[in-house]
Amino acid sequence: MDPKKVIRNEVIAAMSPLSAGARSAAALTLASQVRRVIADRQPGCVMGFLADDREIDFDPAITELLMNPRMILGVPIVSVDQGRMTCGRLTTLQTEALATDRHGIRTPQPPVDPIEPATLELIFVPGVAFTSDGRRLGRGGGYYDRFLADLPPTTWRIGVCHARQLRADLPIDGHDVPVDELLIAPEDPPAT
Repeated sequence: MDPKKVIRNEVIAAMSPLSAGARSAAALTLASQVRRVIADRQPGCVMGFLADDREIDFDPAITELLMNPRMILGVPIVSVDQGRMTCGRLTTLQTEALATDRHGIRTPQPPVDPIEPATLELIFVPGVAFTSDGRRLGRGGGYYDRFLADLPPTTWRIGVCHARQLRADLPIDGHDVPVDELLIAPEDPPAT
């Protein structure tokens, strides 16, 4: 079996026993980490993501990012037909303002204001697994790798994961793009 597929299955199996309470605590811990990154870097244009049930919940962080009036926030818009991912502006998490794409991923309802990748100062990147030095294993479609490869080198790439998604090593191909930094929700988040 393909080594990447084996790791994907292992990580999915490791994540599935997490309780709703543990997932919620991890999401709040990540939101706190995101708050610190934003305070340190002061970016004006950021790309986040709207997680599905296989990813760590990023909605608390998105909620905080949306409250910043000086920041433009984008999320991925996937075009399966073109095999590409673009960035579209997100202005709310209200259910009626969101649609679900063919992959089951929430996106803003059309029409969506595009955000030029060259304007992104920071991007939060989900993944199936990461190494501590920033190597990333995605779902296998290559959408993020193609998007990350087209970003200017000044765009800071931050991987977002749970401690259960960390691996000592990952099989990496030439087209796989690493992240610059990792935000990791610990196995046992601190009590709030």
